[in-house]
Amino acid sequence: MPTLEDRVRGGLYGLAVGDALGAAAEFLDREEVRRRYGVLRDVVGGGWLGLRPGEWTDDTEMTLAVAEGVARDPADPVPHVGEAFLRWRATDPPDVGGTVRAVFRAYDRLGDWHRAAREVHARTGATAGNGALMRTLPLAFVYPGPAELFSRCVEVARMTHWDPEAGLTCFLYCRAVQGLLEGEELPAAFDRAAAEMEREAPLEDSEVGRAASLLRGKLAGVFSWPEERLRPSGYTVDTLACALWCAANTGSFEEAVVKAVNLGGDADTVGAVTGGLAGVMHGYGAIPRRWLAKFDDGQRARLDAAVGRLVELARAFRRSQYISGKEVL
Repeated sequence: MPTLEDRVRGGLYGLAVGDALGAAAEFLDREEVRRRYGVLRDVVGGGWLGLRPGEWTDDTEMTLAVAEGVARDPADPVPHVGEAFLRWRATDPPDVGGTVRAVFRAYDRLGDWHRAAREVHARTGATAGNGALMRTLPLAFVYPGPAELFSRCVEVARMTHWDPEAGLTCFLYCRAVQGLLEGEELPAAFDRAAAEMEREAPLEDSEVGRAASLLRGKLAGVFSWPEERLRPSGYTVDTLACALWCAANTGSFEEAVVKAVNLGGDADTVGAVTGGLAGVMHGYGAIPRRWLAKFDDGQRARLDAAVGRLVELARAFRRSQYISGKEVL
């Protein structure tokens, strides 16, 4: 059975390779992916961003920002996550999502992440994108759930994505990851997470509580959906459904991520979210070496630093805390 460190490393590296693999198919539909690549199985770069093979996108960058912020102060991560977001923005990345870009502009005026995100949501009514889900994985390793994990997932999601579904999908994802750390099968881990979501959500606020009940219905039976029902869109619920389905209905890390990115659509994010989940499930050793070889020394150093910080925090929290009464690996 993979160790805690192997699962954390598998999660972060899995997310990054899923991002890099999927970037080549972003914004293509399934048939366009088939025509261009047959089956996309290798990290080839290109795509609409013209990436070099192994280069990743905002999915990995924002995940590393969350990991950094949480490590700096687990008790109050938002200011530090925000500082990391702004340092990334200062590099002038070409792939900042529309909601995140709008919140950055609002933050420049308001100086408060949650006020900025709430303003953008009030103006657009459209902040249930997957830009919070794609970066949430580090929280699963730091905050034993469900109560604290729920509040942290919502808090960090709502730095940019105020819609309740954004924070709720982050919780479902992270809590399912925690079930995998216990050795649960993914469907059982997800079912428990969904029940806990409905219990915790009304404690946040009434709007979140109502959204939780609706969300559970939207994802009912997801593991037995026909593949044709999967929609690799930028909507956070669609992305979570794709990741859960691909991770549960394949037998290896590689097949899970290949299945995910070949759905097309928002392929880098679907690949990243699936890769994080499958990396925790199967461990770092299951990630194909040929994919990892595409990362340069600088990329590996950044991932390794994040892994080290998160493993240290995870061990510190788990020396005295339990998930569902069972000690975590």
